[in-house]
Amino acid sequence: MFDAALRHDIQARAVDLIRAHLPSLKRQGRSWVGLCPFHDDSTPSFVLSPENGLFYCHACQAGGDVLTFLMRLKRLTFPEALTEAARSLGLPLPQRNSENTRTAALAETAETAATLFTHWLWSDAGKPGRTYLKKRGLTEETVRAFRVGFHPDHPTLLLTALTQRDIDPETARHLGLLARKHERWIGLMRGRLVFPICDRQGTVRGFGARKLSGPGPKYLNSPESGLFHKGRLLYGLPQAASAIQEHHTAVVVEGYVDVLTLHQAGFRYVVSPMATALTPAHLAVVRQLTERVTLLFDGDAAGQRAPLSAMSPAADTGLSAHVARLPEGEDPDSYLGRYGTAALHELMAAAVPLTTYILDTLLARGDLAQAARDAVALASQIHEPTCKLVFLQAAEQQFRLPAGSLTEAAGIGAHARRHLEELLCGLLLTVPEVRARLRSCSLPVADPQVRAIAESALQGKPRTGHLYREAGRLAQLVGGFGRRMLRFAAGPTSEQK
Repeated sequence: MFDAALRHDIQARAVDLIRAHLPSLKRQGRSWVGLCPFHDDSTPSFVLSPENGLFYCHACQAGGDVLTFLMRLKRLTFPEALTEAARSLGLPLPQRNSENTRTAALAETAETAATLFTHWLWSDAGKPGRTYLKKRGLTEETVRAFRVGFHPDHPTLLLTALTQRDIDPETARHLGLLARKHERWIGLMRGRLVFPICDRQGTVRGFGARKLSGPGPKYLNSPESGLFHKGRLLYGLPQAASAIQEHHTAVVVEGYVDVLTLHQAGFRYVVSPMATALTPAHLAVVRQLTERVTLLFDGDAAGQRAPLSAMSPAADTGLSAHVARLPEGEDPDSYLGRYGTAALHELMAAAVPLTTYILDTLLARGDLAQAARDAVALASQIHEPTCKLVFLQAAEQQFRLPAGSLTEAAGIGAHARRHLEELLCGLLLTVPEVRARLRSCSLPVADPQVRAIAESALQGKPRTGHLYREAGRLAQLVGGFGRRMLRFAAGPTSEQK
């Protein structure tokens, strides 16, 4: 995205930038507190979080990131605020071409619209939105932290507000905010709660909108554009990133309100892929923050099927993926409301490895032959050869099929099978966590020599003669496969729990 690296650098130095305009700003615990410049503040009500570069005033409810601060304080446009921030911090400005100029216009429009929606939610016109949020048990603090907004049910309200700010309606159309109908522009998200979708740095990239009443689809999302890519963005990431790193795990749910509710209850490491299947790009973002992810999908049929599509992305990104199983008919929000925080903690602590969940799901259908075919089909989507072998061998064991039967069905020939078995053996020799995880397992390794080395590694027995030399070769063969396979297949060992 245009200026993504620059904005990240600016957000990381939010304290330096805001202190230059707010001399009263002082450290207080993990935050910085000072007198708010947006109202007549006699007691410090302005709070800045250095972890994500976001500010919030508990008195006048102003909030946003460091660029929002400059835009509001000095009445700047988004590009002007970006330029001023970079110059103030001594950061170089990138050269603009026509493409990133268009993207900058989209970013400015998205930020402006998000600010308008937030303002309207807390105005008289936003009462329907506030009523719904209160009914869902969400506090004002939580709603403001995620910049939730509301588009009043007026066809041209947004057009008028954007035009007054010299924003081209065509740019708003690319974000799914306006549409041309009967020779006039109308707002597409009117009468809906609006959820800004941001990247990790807090840049507004697009919007999701929930219908509160009347006809039409329940949810609307911004269309794909130079700014918004649904398959790469996770709702709630700016608010969750530091907690994901702190707790060494991320929890993925299905809906916007699930994110808000769980965050409010203390599960601050929760994100959502916006009602779409998890993609490798989604999990690559998570992988930058942690090695473990827990899928907490709804307890309906669709939610029970959803983890099956996550296996290949999890394997490709090297994540240790688990599934927490909600009772039928429950979603994270309803389960939390019915059983409480402690019960949800217990449910997530009992999450099973994704591979185990998938094989249980296939086997529960009652047709062993079809379960085997489905396992082979799922394995074909895994690009990492070692992870593919581990999954197929796990399926053979769980389905009680002969060793090698599914690998042969998957087209892994004898030569390829031996190579993969050697890699697995090399992992046993070089990665203690793999030995700890597989010590109680029966390894379906066909080659007698490789099997002998694998068993000696599991039992901690010394190797001599040609086995010693062969073990050295296998250990060198592993290269960079070890840790990646471990995260996918094993999950944490008892020593890590």
